[in-house]
Amino acid sequence: MRRPIFLGALLFTVVVGAAWYGIVEGFGFEDGLFMAVISITTVGYGEVRPLDASGRAFTIAYLLVGVGVLFYVVTVEVETVIVGGVVDAFGLRRNRGKVRRMKDHVIICGFGRVGRETADMLDARNVHHVVVDIDSAAIASISGEHVAIVVGDATQEATLRDAGIERARTLIAAADSDVQNTYIVLTARALNPSLFIVARAGSDSAERRLKTAGADSVVSPYQIGGRRMALAAVQPALVQFVDRITTIEAGGGHVLAEVIVEDAPWGIAGKALAALTAEVPAVHVLGMERDGEGFLVGPSGDLTLRRGDRLFVYGDSEDVALMARQRDAR
Repeated sequence: MRRPIFLGALLFTVVVGAAWYGIVEGFGFEDGLFMAVISITTVGYGEVRPLDASGRAFTIAYLLVGVGVLFYVVTVEVETVIVGGVVDAFGLRRNRGKVRRMKDHVIICGFGRVGRETADMLDARNVHHVVVDIDSAAIASISGEHVAIVVGDATQEATLRDAGIERARTLIAAADSDVQNTYIVLTARALNPSLFIVARAGSDSAERRLKTAGADSVVSPYQIGGRRMALAAVQPALVQFVDRITTIEAGGGHVLAEVIVEDAPWGIAGKALAALTAEVPAVHVLGMERDGEGFLVGPSGDLTLRRGDRLFVYGDSEDVALMARQRDAR
């Protein structure tokens, strides 16, 4: 904000000097501009023509004001270039350090409307993530304990390596272009074959291409938006309910989450579902997924949990975290 103001002030100072010498002193435009410039820059080539008393008085005042304005503008420009460069370099080093410390994180490629919403949701769930975008201005304001940024083209291997793709658990291709998302998926799959990849698609044909390229899950914002609008038209309360249980409350509260059953020490594999819910009564098991059997809504309490089962639960965030850590709540 300061730069335009002071650059304008410098230009105004030059114009005033040129007008005085050109009109009042009768030097003409070219000689008047020459006198104004050599005066405020203190070059000292001498007067174009002899000045009378009023001309010398104006020159004294003009030098005092003009030189001050010029040097202040120079100071502002130097500060912008040098200090700004130091800040940018420090920010890049800090982000690289954050990325190096991350493991099992999520990489978001593209910070448009979809990428921004995705980052907000991950941040609300305290999930470590890296935002990648080629537009440095778009991601410059991103900050937080759980997020780092990488400026670069997400279709390039070097950029994804900077984002720690070898250590990441998930990549989200959220660019505005289907073609760009396809290239992102291809590059990411080649760098990390075990990576779980979610991609944004703008059409049915793009969805097929993205799955062929290696995406594990393809999401169409238009399809989801259309379904949601239709549901809101016929069952608005249901839409509000879904929003309620999927929204992370400030300061904790209740969350909708996924818990994967493990049989490691402290795991819950082999337990009856009723026994698990008795240990964490504030958590409600809404459904589950079991390999080879698909989804089950409202599983019965006598069901015995197996390793790899996925439980979809809703409850207090601390109790859900306790269950997710596979520890006995008692």
